[in-house]
Amino acid sequence: MRQSLLRKPSPFPSPCDGEATHISQPFPTRPMLYRKPVLTALLVLIFLAFFGTLALSARMFPRNYDWRYRVISNLLSPRDNPSHYWLPAFGIIFAAVLMLPFAGYLHRNLQVVSPRAARVCAGALITGILALICACLVVPQHVHDVLGVRRLHEFIARSAAGFLAIGMLSACWCAWKGFRKNLLQPRLFWTWSLATLLPLAGIFVSESLLILTRLKLDWAIPIRSALRHSVVWHLGFWEWSGSAAVFVFLCATVFLTPSQGNLVVSAAQGAHDRKRGHASAFS
Repeated sequence: MRQSLLRKPSPFPSPCDGEATHISQPFPTRPMLYRKPVLTALLVLIFLAFFGTLALSARMFPRNYDWRYRVISNLLSPRDNPSHYWLPAFGIIFAAVLMLPFAGYLHRNLQVVSPRAARVCAGALITGILALICACLVVPQHVHDVLGVRRLHEFIARSAAGFLAIGMLSACWCAWKGFRKNLLQPRLFWTWSLATLLPLAGIFVSESLLILTRLKLDWAIPIRSALRHSVVWHLGFWEWSGSAAVFVFLCATVFLTPSQGNLVVSAAQGAHDRKRGHASAFS
């Protein structure tokens, strides 16, 4: 009896009170891969594996390689880069494998904000990473078909970019909801949004102008003449920009995303404050 009288009620509602937090423990233990020092080390390895091997291969490219006008696939092509095409392929595969823990980290943290969007984000990122690995294994072929499909490498590479974009857009949606609920910082939403929307908008405008010029419309001919020698006209510029944007997205994931324990406490505190507000409104 004395222990029951001295026991103080918790100021935070439990998951059984109607405000489901989808987390059973208030402070769940974090796996080693999801600790920020480990993720920071993975970021360094990803930068070196991806951009380091691409830069080294570009320096050893048989012809002058200008990243603003040439696509990344030129470095992976046995025809264009016969001596060192394996180097960037190995670097991209290694970087893609190191990106897998970030999908789990995002799902673990963002499920407090929106469980469904967090699952879409993690699933799309994992699918995009696996497609990126397959794109490196299926080297660009310029003469022969692969598995009966012409330009299979380009198809897989664009599929990888599409799935990564879906995952990043889902994370932006979670960041927006978390920002409105005072669970996530506004700079996380703006960083993710800029890193995601700017490359997508550039690629969309570039591809749209290319389609319009192929239709040979009279009003599109001056646009093609004005932008033909601009970097925004070439897909290579947007491939490199998109790769840098993905790395910025991962950096924001590590340095701007709070831990799951802090998110759970913030969500519980917000639910408690809303209950107190409703109770005071009816009293």
